[in-house]
This record gives sequence, structure tokens and C-alpha cells, in this order.
Amino acid sequence: MGANKVCINCGSCSFVSDRSLGGKIVCSKCGSSLFKNKSSSFLKSKKLVFLAIAIVIFIIVI
Repeated sequence: MGANKVCINCGSCSFVSDRSLGGKIVCSKCGSSLFKNKSSSFLKSKKLVFLAIAIVIFIIVI
């Protein structure tokens, strides 16, 4: 697994191949097999978008 994948449950970047599951890739910290690609852009981050919206609303209210 490349360094561009992260676990959906715990956010870890370390994965191992579980022999008992036929070589399926799982997270080495929490054991989950759910992972996603890392976001390479700050604009793709949902937290940043919500923060920007909150700042705009705060400026409009003031």
C-alpha cells in the first residue's frame, strides 16, 4: 500500500496484509479494511470548507 492511502476509521497510514483473510489489506492499528486516498488539496477538505463558510457568515453578521 502506498503512502497516499489512509484508514477511514482511525486515519492511520500503516497497512498490513492479513494472511488469515487471504492477503486482504487491513489497517495495522485498528484492523479495518476500509481506506481512502489522501486529499492532496486543502480545498477538498470538508473541514476547511466549513471553516471558510463560518468565517464568511461571521464577517457578514458583523
